[in-house]
Amino acid sequence: MPHRHGPSVGNPLAGVYFAIYAAILVAGLVMLAIFEQLGARPETLKVAMAGIAIVLFATIGVAGYTTRAREFLMSGRRVPAFYNGASLAIVAPGGAGIVGISGALFLTGFDSLCLGLGLVAGLTVSVLLVAPYLRKFGAPTVPAYLGARFDSGPVRLLAASVSVVPLVLLAIAEIKIAMVAAGWLVTASPYMLVPAIVLVLLVTLLPGGVRSLSWSGAAQALAVLMAIVLPAMVAAVIETNLPFGQFSHGPVMRAVGRAEATQGFPVAVADLLALELPGNGMQPLLGRFATAFGSVGPLAFVLLTFSIVAGVAGSPSLLSRAVTTPSVYDTRKSVGWAVVLLGLLVMTFSSIAVFERSIVMEQFSGATNVSLQPGLQRLIDLGYATIPGNEARLGVTSIYFDRDSMLLALPVLMGMPQAVVNLIAAGILAAGLAGAGLAVTQIAVIVGEDVVQGPSSRIGDDAQRLLACRLAMIGAGLLAGTGALVADGDPLQLLLSALAISGSALFPVLALSIWWKRMTAAGALGGLAAGFTVALVMMALSGVVKLGLPAVLAPTLAIPAAVVAILVISHLTPTPGRHILEMVRDLRIPGGEAIYDREARQARQRTGRPR
Repeated sequence: MPHRHGPSVGNPLAGVYFAIYAAILVAGLVMLAIFEQLGARPETLKVAMAGIAIVLFATIGVAGYTTRAREFLMSGRRVPAFYNGASLAIVAPGGAGIVGISGALFLTGFDSLCLGLGLVAGLTVSVLLVAPYLRKFGAPTVPAYLGARFDSGPVRLLAASVSVVPLVLLAIAEIKIAMVAAGWLVTASPYMLVPAIVLVLLVTLLPGGVRSLSWSGAAQALAVLMAIVLPAMVAAVIETNLPFGQFSHGPVMRAVGRAEATQGFPVAVADLLALELPGNGMQPLLGRFATAFGSVGPLAFVLLTFSIVAGVAGSPSLLSRAVTTPSVYDTRKSVGWAVVLLGLLVMTFSSIAVFERSIVMEQFSGATNVSLQPGLQRLIDLGYATIPGNEARLGVTSIYFDRDSMLLALPVLMGMPQAVVNLIAAGILAAGLAGAGLAVTQIAVIVGEDVVQGPSSRIGDDAQRLLACRLAMIGAGLLAGTGALVADGDPLQLLLSALAISGSALFPVLALSIWWKRMTAAGALGGLAAGFTVALVMMALSGVVKLGLPAVLAPTLAIPAAVVAILVISHLTPTPGRHILEMVRDLRIPGGEAIYDREARQARQRTGRPR
């Protein structure tokens, strides 16, 4: 029987299944809103919202059970472009980025736009320079691609070691955010919430690996989009009489600017390299919304955007999603969908921040402790804001807001039903689970395929490969959960640090491996080592001495160091063999069989093993 290597076909009923899922989610929200009006206890409604979301996600994950390595590692390359793109749009910022960026925009205004711009531009650079070519190669992980590209086991092992570090940071950040979101819905200590979150992740992901991740991640993406966009549309109708606040909040922003000037908001001017993004916890409003470079300097704004772009384009977790689509064309289309949806989210965050600032400026300026506005009092009661001190008359800057709660603050300030607040909390929980699931799954695949299987040129049977990956997944989940309990860090900073490491070490090696045939294995080793070392040294020294460049801007120094190391070492070592040169040429041709599949098939034919 001749071998066929055409593109895999996705499930034609996927749209029907997700329509049923969306209907169940909407029906659950409507029922909870009805029960709220009938006088049900708020605690019961919160637990029910969390339960509905978790049961749906876990059910989809368990339904993805498989015993085939191709399905477990790459979802059979059958994930349609839109579903893969929707999942990418959510896991690129993750729960840490979603709550961090939205809160930072409210507190600092324009200066925090570099976070969203970097994420969107990073996906754009990825689809132009890296992702489609990794899909043509077809390896399940970035280290597997680099090992085969240079025909080098040491390159594969070093790339695996480097890749695991940002993935662990991402998993910790996402579990911490999921813990915060779960705490909004369920009253329990972190020592109960984190094990429960890890258990949900393992129950969801162990049955099918990347297959379970792909479909549960698409469901989580739908939940996140509903949780953020729908309340924003309601708020836009209230504020502007139009449902599209992303395009209609301009007049509101101008009114906010006039109110800020009237109330004497200072116009700060930051130094060129100043980078003072709001941390987690309670923060006052840090400046005028539309005034640029008050807390982030102009050079730091550009460099942070560049660092995030490199981190996203070199992220081992995001790039692993490229190989799950049926073809190179679908990979390009999926990242295109991700850019559109993530851009919509960033614009939505900006409009939400403007609406919240408008309400705060109009209602709360001049309020007293004995006659607080209802919205502010509810924010304080819920722990989303606080008023330190005992001033007789309060200004807007006297009110401190919790950065990570500002998405939930929108329906509270506008007097929406508690069901809407619960929906947003469930959406943030879904984003945290999606981001943590992607990181944990990718750690497991890297350990199982690149560390356990990688040193051997022989591909093991499916049972052995899946057992190694599942055991690694359990270990990765326990490690990330322990880190979330022990590590006392800001999830947004952990996310930025992870992107800084992947951008410093992996992005220059990946880009040059695709676009420069002369690059050698020794050059790849030197580039990985140089970029990773510079990033780690900057991060280690940032806590000891005062550096002129913040640690999250490490790619601005590490990428040039990695590129110089690659160029010098590659020119000092012999030219790659003919097989490698032909592989790189084939890598740039979008059509045809995936190189990884072809090499594996030929290896099986040489050893006489069945297909």
